[in-house]
Amino acid sequence: MDPLSEGFVEKTWQQVAEFTPDRANKEMIAMGKNQPDLLAFLMAYTDDLQQEVKELAIYIAFVIYKMFLDSSSKIPKISSKEIMARYDENIRLIESLEGAHEKFIERIAGVQVSNQPYVMRYVLETHMEDAVEDSIDLTDEDIGLLFILFKTEIEVLDKRT
Repeated sequence: MDPLSEGFVEKTWQQVAEFTPDRANKEMIAMGKNQPDLLAFLMAYTDDLQQEVKELAIYIAFVIYKMFLDSSSKIPKISSKEIMARYDENIRLIESLEGAHEKFIERIAGVQVSNQPYVMRYVLETHMEDAVEDSIDLTDEDIGLLFILFKTEIEVLDKRT
Protein backbone atom coordinates (compact mmCIF):
# COMPACT_ATOMS: atom_id res chain seq x y z
CA MET A 1 0.00 0.00 0.00
CA ASP A 2 1.15 3.54 -0.67
CA PRO A 3 1.93 5.60 2.43
CA LEU A 4 -1.03 7.39 3.94
CA SER A 5 -0.52 11.12 3.58
CA GLU A 6 0.27 13.35 6.51
CA GLY A 7 -2.99 15.26 5.92
CA PHE A 8 -5.07 12.07 5.82
CA VAL A 9 -3.49 10.77 9.02
CA GLU A 10 -4.11 14.07 10.79
CA LYS A 11 -7.69 14.36 9.52
CA THR A 12 -8.50 10.81 10.66
CA TRP A 13 -7.19 11.17 14.21
CA GLN A 14 -8.98 14.51 14.56
CA GLN A 15 -12.26 12.94 13.42
CA VAL A 16 -11.88 10.06 15.87
CA ALA A 17 -11.11 12.51 18.69
CA GLU A 18 -14.53 14.08 18.06
CA PHE A 19 -16.48 10.80 18.30
CA THR A 20 -19.20 10.74 20.91
CA PRO A 21 -18.84 7.93 23.47
CA ASP A 22 -21.76 6.13 21.77
CA ARG A 23 -20.17 6.32 18.33
CA ALA A 24 -16.77 5.31 19.70
CA ASN A 25 -18.37 2.25 21.29
CA LYS A 26 -20.14 1.29 18.05
CA GLU A 27 -16.93 1.74 16.05
CA MET A 28 -14.96 -0.44 18.50
CA ILE A 29 -17.63 -3.16 18.24
CA ALA A 30 -17.34 -2.97 14.44
CA MET A 31 -13.55 -3.27 14.69
CA GLY A 32 -13.99 -6.37 16.85
CA LYS A 33 -16.31 -7.92 14.27
CA ASN A 34 -14.11 -7.01 11.30
CA GLN A 35 -10.72 -7.77 12.87
CA PRO A 36 -11.34 -10.05 15.87
CA ASP A 37 -7.83 -11.51 15.91
CA LEU A 38 -6.17 -8.09 15.74
CA LEU A 39 -8.31 -6.72 18.56
CA ALA A 40 -7.75 -9.87 20.63
CA PHE A 41 -3.98 -9.54 20.11
CA LEU A 42 -4.02 -5.91 21.23
CA MET A 43 -6.23 -6.62 24.24
CA ALA A 44 -4.15 -9.61 25.34
CA TYR A 45 -0.82 -7.81 25.13
CA THR A 46 -2.09 -4.71 26.96
CA ASP A 47 -4.02 -6.62 29.64
CA ASP A 48 -1.28 -6.35 32.29
CA LEU A 49 -0.76 -2.60 31.82
CA GLN A 50 -2.13 0.04 34.19
CA GLN A 51 -5.72 0.87 33.25
CA GLU A 52 -4.94 4.35 31.89
CA VAL A 53 -2.04 3.01 29.81
CA LYS A 54 -4.23 0.20 28.49
CA GLU A 55 -6.98 2.68 27.56
CA LEU A 56 -4.45 4.91 25.77
CA ALA A 57 -3.04 1.89 23.92
CA ILE A 58 -6.45 0.66 22.74
CA TYR A 59 -7.41 4.19 21.69
CA ILE A 60 -4.23 4.63 19.63
CA ALA A 61 -4.66 1.15 18.14
CA PHE A 62 -8.22 2.02 17.16
CA VAL A 63 -7.14 5.28 15.50
CA ILE A 64 -4.48 3.38 13.54
CA TYR A 65 -7.10 0.84 12.43
CA LYS A 66 -9.47 3.65 11.43
CA MET A 67 -6.74 5.29 9.31
CA PHE A 68 -6.31 2.12 7.27
CA LEU A 69 -10.03 1.38 7.13
CA ASP A 70 -10.91 4.87 5.91
CA SER A 71 -8.16 4.70 3.29
CA SER A 72 -9.48 1.47 1.76
CA SER A 73 -13.04 0.99 3.11
CA LYS A 74 -12.49 -2.75 3.63
CA ILE A 75 -9.66 -4.70 5.19
CA PRO A 76 -9.60 -8.48 4.75
CA LYS A 77 -9.54 -10.35 8.06
CA ILE A 78 -6.06 -10.65 9.46
CA SER A 79 -5.33 -14.00 11.09
CA SER A 80 -3.70 -14.42 14.46
CA LYS A 81 -1.00 -16.48 12.71
CA GLU A 82 -0.14 -13.52 10.48
CA ILE A 83 -0.18 -11.10 13.44
CA MET A 84 2.02 -13.30 15.60
CA ALA A 85 4.50 -13.91 12.78
CA ARG A 86 4.93 -10.15 12.34
CA TYR A 87 5.09 -9.59 16.11
CA ASP A 88 7.80 -12.27 16.46
CA GLU A 89 9.81 -10.67 13.63
CA ASN A 90 9.60 -7.31 15.40
CA ILE A 91 10.71 -8.84 18.70
CA ARG A 92 13.69 -10.46 16.96
CA LEU A 93 14.60 -7.12 15.38
CA ILE A 94 14.53 -5.34 18.74
CA GLU A 95 16.56 -8.09 20.39
CA SER A 96 19.16 -7.91 17.61
CA LEU A 97 19.60 -4.18 18.31
CA GLU A 98 20.42 -4.59 22.00
CA GLY A 99 23.73 -2.91 22.68
CA ALA A 100 23.86 -1.22 19.26
CA HIS A 101 24.86 2.44 18.93
CA GLU A 102 21.95 4.90 19.17
CA LYS A 103 22.56 6.39 15.68
CA PHE A 104 22.44 2.90 14.16
CA ILE A 105 19.20 2.14 16.00
CA GLU A 106 17.65 5.41 14.77
CA ARG A 107 18.58 4.56 11.17
CA ILE A 108 17.16 1.04 11.47
CA ALA A 109 13.97 2.38 13.06
CA GLY A 110 13.55 4.85 10.18
CA VAL A 111 13.87 2.09 7.61
CA GLN A 112 11.69 -0.33 9.53
CA VAL A 113 8.69 2.01 9.72
CA SER A 114 9.17 3.77 6.40
CA ASN A 115 6.14 2.19 4.69
CA GLN A 116 3.81 4.35 6.79
CA PRO A 117 5.95 7.16 8.21
CA TYR A 118 3.06 9.51 9.01
CA VAL A 119 1.11 6.83 10.85
CA MET A 120 4.17 5.99 12.94
CA ARG A 121 4.84 9.67 13.57
CA TYR A 122 1.24 10.00 14.78
CA VAL A 123 1.88 7.17 17.23
CA LEU A 124 5.21 8.46 18.48
CA GLU A 125 4.65 12.21 18.56
CA THR A 126 0.99 12.85 18.99
CA HIS A 127 0.08 10.34 21.67
CA MET A 128 3.18 8.97 23.28
CA GLU A 129 4.30 12.52 24.08
CA ASP A 130 0.75 13.52 25.03
CA ALA A 131 0.68 10.67 27.53
CA VAL A 132 3.59 12.24 29.35
CA GLU A 133 1.91 15.66 29.25
CA ASP A 134 -1.36 14.14 30.53
CA SER A 135 0.53 12.54 33.45
CA ILE A 136 -0.01 8.98 32.27
CA ASP A 137 2.86 7.13 33.85
CA LEU A 138 4.50 5.25 30.97
CA THR A 139 7.47 3.15 32.02
CA ASP A 140 10.26 2.34 29.58
CA GLU A 141 8.82 -1.18 29.39
CA ASP A 142 5.37 0.24 28.54
CA ILE A 143 6.84 2.41 25.80
CA GLY A 144 8.78 -0.51 24.34
CA LEU A 145 5.77 -2.82 24.39
CA LEU A 146 3.46 -0.22 22.87
CA PHE A 147 5.97 0.54 20.13
CA ILE A 148 6.17 -3.15 19.17
CA LEU A 149 2.38 -3.56 19.30
CA PHE A 150 1.70 -0.49 17.15
CA LYS A 151 4.49 -1.35 14.72
CA THR A 152 3.00 -4.83 14.35
CA GLU A 153 -0.49 -3.44 13.85
CA ILE A 154 0.67 -0.90 11.26
CA GLU A 155 2.60 -3.53 9.32
CA VAL A 156 -0.19 -6.11 9.17
CA LEU A 157 -2.75 -3.47 8.20
CA ASP A 158 -0.41 -2.00 5.61
CA LYS A 159 0.14 -5.43 4.08
CA ARG A 160 -3.61 -6.16 3.82
CA THR A 161 -4.91 -2.87 2.43
